[in-house]
This record gives sequence, C-alpha cells and structure tokens, in this order.
Amino acid sequence: MVVKSFLDKVLLPDKKDVLRIHLYLKFLQYNIQPYENDINIVIELYLFGGYNNSKRQDEFFDICLEKKYKKSRQSIRNTLSKYTNLGVFEKPRNTSLSVSSKYIPSISFDKLLLQHTVTHAN
Repeated sequence: MVVKSFLDKVLLPDKKDVLRIHLYLKFLQYNIQPYENDINIVIELYLFGGYNNSKRQDEFFDICLEKKYKKSRQSIRNTLSKYTNLGVFEKPRNTSLSVSSKYIPSISFDKLLLQHTVTHAN
C-alpha cells in the first residue's frame, strides 16, 4: 500500500473562515449535506456562545436576520431544529441551545489553527 500526503499552509482572512472549514469537514465525516447559510448559523451560534434564555435567543435570531442568513424567525427555528435532530446542537431545555463539542469544541481563542489529518476508508 502506498500512502501519500499533501502538506500545505493556508492563511484565511477571518476566524469564521477557519471555523467554516472545520465544520464542513465534520459535516462530511457525519454525512451531513449543509447549505452555506446553515453553516453560517452554526458558526454564528458558536461565536455567540449559545443561548440559555428567551432574551438571548431573540438576540441570536436578530443577528441571523440582520445578516440575512434566513428571512424569518420560523426559518431560523426550522434550521436549528434540523441540526438539533442531527446532533450538531445540544438542547437541554427550551430556549437553551449550544453547538455540540462533537462538532466544535468550546474553547476561547484569539487565533485558531486547524491541524487535521484526513484520510479515506476505502
């Protein structure tokens, strides 16, 4: 068996771009086909720190609507529900939601460096 690897360094303009790549890889790993705005919502919730009451939930929805990720609160709710059912979000109770550490670990950082080893099964 011949094993080859590519080594490359990529500098992206923003931490959201780095998180987007990581999240997209995790979605591929778990066979989830996301829309771009769905990824944006997951990243936004992660950077927002999740929410645990209705006031914070409303603030999060306002951010998503302002950034035009979805056109209505109901569309945002539908997206959050979809990804909660897929295990991307943890929802211990109503008006409480956060990104699962299985997808993005909960850490604080100024700069984020991804160091993945990606291979194929077949």
